Amino acid sequence: MNHLLWKLFPKAQREFLLERLSVVDRQVVNKTLSRKARFPEAFDHFECIFIHVPKCAGSSVAMSIFGDTPTGHLPLYWYEKQFKERYEQYFKFGFVRDPLHRALSAYHYLLQNPQPRDRAAFELVSRYSGFDTFINGWLHAENISKQIHFAPQYHFLQNTMGHIAVDFIGRQEHLESDFTALCERLGISVPLRHLNRSSDPRHQTSELCSVASRKRIREVYARDYELFSYD
Repeated sequence: MNHLLWKLFPKAQREFLLERLSVVDRQVVNKTLSRKARFPEAFDHFECIFIHVPKCAGSSVAMSIFGDTPTGHLPLYWYEKQFKERYEQYFKFGFVRDPLHRALSAYHYLLQNPQPRDRAAFELVSRYSGFDTFINGWLHAENISKQIHFAPQYHFLQNTMGHIAVDFIGRQEHLESDFTALCERLGISVPLRHLNRSSDPRHQTSELCSVASRKRIREVYARDYELFSYD
């Protein structure tokens, strides 16, 4: 019924309303109204819910545990509202990353891997001559919620009350050890597969990123730095 009511709106009005939402909330609306709101069978198999935060080794974690099952980038609160019983009973987890390194990784990934689904993002980052000009020209508080790869990490991991409510948070910086700990919690033993691997920016920050860019990233991702204790 909700799907049919939504379709009654003219397409231009639907697009206008969706554009007012953050990219994370927009995904929720589209998924909920698409009549494809099915709980992943792979999650049921392990009795867990995986929240895939973009550019935080999520593809490697998902492929290693769930195989080819698509996990998407739906936020925790979507599962809370759509599948309340599973949400309350299942083990919930996700991975995070230092916001500076994540922004560097997202920028280079989009610039070097213009996948069809990321065409708009590729065109966005390619308009700028380098990472610093991109940060100065686009990475502002009013923009980061518009693009999935740069959306704040806490947007994915919070419940409907705005609290981080997962049972386990792994860190990309400690991927191997945290993945091992995660497998122990899930009662499984699988090797970690590395997908979408790029050169580690942690040792390149001073060369590829200016002091001004680091300051801007610290400001726009202040909540991520606070909630996930990145210094």
